[in-house]
Amino acid sequence: MAGQSLLTPTGASFVLDRIDARGIVLLLGQGQSHTRLPWQALEEIPGVFEGRGWLRTTGTFDTESEEGSLSAHLKRFVKRETANWVAVVLEKAGVLELDRSRPVRARLRDDFTTGP
Repeated sequence: MAGQSLLTPTGASFVLDRIDARGIVLLLGQGQSHTRLPWQALEEIPGVFEGRGWLRTTGTFDTESEEGSLSAHLKRFVKRETANWVAVVLEKAGVLELDRSRPVRARLRDDFTTGP
Protein backbone atom coordinates (compact mmCIF):
# COMPACT_ATOMS: atom_id res chain seq x y z
CA MET A 1 0.00 0.00 0.00
CA ALA A 2 2.95 2.37 0.56
CA GLY A 3 3.54 4.67 -2.39
CA GLN A 4 -0.09 4.36 -3.44
CA SER A 5 -2.12 7.39 -4.53
CA LEU A 6 -5.55 7.49 -2.87
CA LEU A 7 -8.63 9.74 -2.83
CA THR A 8 -10.39 11.16 0.22
CA PRO A 9 -14.19 10.86 0.44
CA THR A 10 -14.36 14.42 -0.92
CA GLY A 11 -12.12 13.63 -3.90
CA ALA A 12 -8.79 15.10 -2.76
CA SER A 13 -5.77 13.14 -3.94
CA PHE A 14 -3.01 12.15 -1.52
CA VAL A 15 -0.20 9.61 -1.25
CA LEU A 16 0.51 7.08 1.46
CA ASP A 17 4.23 7.73 1.14
CA ARG A 18 5.61 5.13 3.50
CA ILE A 19 5.01 2.80 6.39
CA ASP A 20 7.94 2.38 8.75
CA ALA A 21 8.86 1.62 12.36
CA ARG A 22 7.64 5.05 13.52
CA GLY A 23 4.23 5.02 11.78
CA ILE A 24 2.94 6.24 8.43
CA VAL A 25 3.75 9.26 6.30
CA LEU A 26 1.07 10.90 4.16
CA LEU A 27 1.75 13.45 1.42
CA LEU A 28 -1.19 15.88 1.49
CA GLY A 29 -2.38 18.62 -0.87
CA GLN A 30 -0.89 20.05 -4.03
CA GLY A 31 2.39 20.70 -2.25
CA GLN A 32 2.40 17.14 -0.92
CA SER A 33 2.96 18.26 2.67
CA HIS A 34 4.82 15.59 4.62
CA THR A 35 2.58 14.46 7.49
CA ARG A 36 3.73 11.72 9.88
CA LEU A 37 1.29 9.86 12.11
CA PRO A 38 2.83 7.68 14.84
CA TRP A 39 1.72 4.10 15.40
CA GLN A 40 0.15 5.06 18.74
CA ALA A 41 -2.31 7.38 16.95
CA LEU A 42 -3.33 4.60 14.58
CA GLU A 43 -3.39 1.78 17.12
CA GLU A 44 -5.75 3.71 19.41
CA ILE A 45 -8.35 4.32 16.65
CA PRO A 46 -10.36 1.11 17.20
CA GLY A 47 -10.85 2.20 20.81
CA VAL A 48 -12.23 5.54 19.61
CA PHE A 49 -14.94 3.71 17.66
CA GLU A 50 -15.52 0.71 19.95
CA GLY A 51 -19.23 0.39 20.74
CA ARG A 52 -20.08 3.77 19.21
CA GLY A 53 -21.30 3.01 15.69
CA TRP A 54 -20.95 5.76 13.08
CA LEU A 55 -18.78 8.76 14.01
CA ARG A 56 -18.01 11.90 12.05
CA THR A 57 -14.51 11.79 10.74
CA THR A 58 -13.91 15.54 10.73
CA GLY A 59 -15.64 18.78 11.47
CA THR A 60 -13.19 21.60 10.90
CA PHE A 61 -9.77 22.39 9.50
CA ASP A 62 -8.94 24.31 12.68
CA THR A 63 -6.67 22.90 15.39
CA GLU A 64 -9.80 22.04 17.38
CA SER A 65 -12.31 19.32 16.45
CA GLU A 66 -15.69 17.99 17.40
CA GLU A 67 -15.20 15.95 20.56
CA GLY A 68 -15.49 12.23 19.95
CA SER A 69 -14.63 12.50 16.25
CA LEU A 70 -11.76 10.74 14.55
CA SER A 71 -10.31 14.19 13.91
CA ALA A 72 -10.23 15.02 17.63
CA HIS A 73 -8.31 11.84 18.34
CA LEU A 74 -5.75 12.42 15.58
CA LYS A 75 -5.18 16.07 16.52
CA ARG A 76 -3.72 14.85 19.80
CA PHE A 77 -0.78 13.67 17.66
CA VAL A 78 -0.59 16.12 14.75
CA LYS A 79 -2.03 19.66 14.59
CA ARG A 80 -3.29 19.26 11.04
CA GLU A 81 -6.57 17.91 9.71
CA THR A 82 -5.87 14.32 8.70
CA ALA A 83 -9.04 12.39 9.59
CA ASN A 84 -10.48 11.87 6.11
CA TRP A 85 -7.08 10.85 4.78
CA VAL A 86 -6.40 8.41 7.63
CA ALA A 87 -9.96 7.03 7.35
CA VAL A 88 -9.28 6.08 3.72
CA VAL A 89 -6.02 4.35 4.67
CA LEU A 90 -7.83 2.40 7.41
CA GLU A 91 -10.65 1.54 5.02
CA LYS A 92 -8.07 0.05 2.62
CA ALA A 93 -6.54 -1.84 5.57
CA GLY A 94 -9.93 -3.36 6.45
CA VAL A 95 -10.34 -1.53 9.78
CA LEU A 96 -13.02 1.07 8.96
CA GLU A 97 -16.09 1.34 6.76
CA LEU A 98 -16.79 4.81 5.31
CA ASP A 99 -20.04 6.61 4.54
CA ARG A 100 -18.90 9.21 1.99
CA SER A 101 -22.08 11.30 2.12
CA ARG A 102 -21.83 14.65 3.92
CA PRO A 103 -20.82 14.76 6.69
CA VAL A 104 -18.34 11.95 6.13
CA ARG A 105 -18.66 9.25 8.77
CA ALA A 106 -16.83 6.05 9.63
CA ARG A 107 -17.30 3.01 11.83
CA LEU A 108 -15.35 -0.12 12.68
CA ARG A 109 -15.99 -2.88 10.17
CA ASP A 110 -18.26 -5.58 11.55
CA ASP A 111 -15.58 -8.21 10.96
CA PHE A 112 -12.80 -6.19 12.63
CA THR A 113 -11.83 -7.33 16.13
CA THR A 114 -9.70 -5.38 18.59
CA GLY A 115 -8.46 -8.23 20.71
CA PRO A 116 -7.84 -11.96 20.95
